[in-house]
Amino acid sequence: TLSHFVHYRDLIRTVESNGHLEKQTRLAERLVSRAMDALEAARGAEGKAICREFQSRVRGIRRSVDRIKNRLPRVIRAYQKRLSTRIRELTQGIDLNPDRLAQEVALYAERSDISEELTRMQSHLDRFEEMVKSQEAVGRSLDFLLQEMVREVNTIGSKGNDSVISHEVVFLKGELEKLREQVQNVE
Repeated sequence: TLSHFVHYRDLIRTVESNGHLEKQTRLAERLVSRAMDALEAARGAEGKAICREFQSRVRGIRRSVDRIKNRLPRVIRAYQKRLSTRIRELTQGIDLNPDRLAQEVALYAERSDISEELTRMQSHLDRFEEMVKSQEAVGRSLDFLLQEMVREVNTIGSKGNDSVISHEVVFLKGELEKLREQVQNVE
């Protein structure tokens, strides 16, 4: 309402009326109405631009999560190969128990399993996209969801034990931080 603007000293001045109070009031109402319409249009355009940026970043994050998923079998095989080589070096020709080696590889695979984190990450991304499309005020909820995604990425980074996955984690953290900064502009 007009009363919100009265508190701004230099925005509105009082002057002696020259008898055209009604005319001036209508003019002021039209000007304020136009200004509000322009503000609403600008906010709508900004919202659409932010939404496009969100969608673009989420697509990049999804691609990165897929690259991590596709990398997992190679990480396990590489660990098995490194472990075999290292054991052969240490035992210098002593026969290895293949069952024991398989058991160690299985334990490593269990400790470094990030499939749950990847699944949760995809679920969070789905929810993020749903919320962005909402007409409700979702800024705080988006911020909270991004915090959850950062936790998942941190866990992936700590369990991943692979340079390619580490590079993806750095990329994901950067993208999530960019999203978080932009979410601060969302109601």
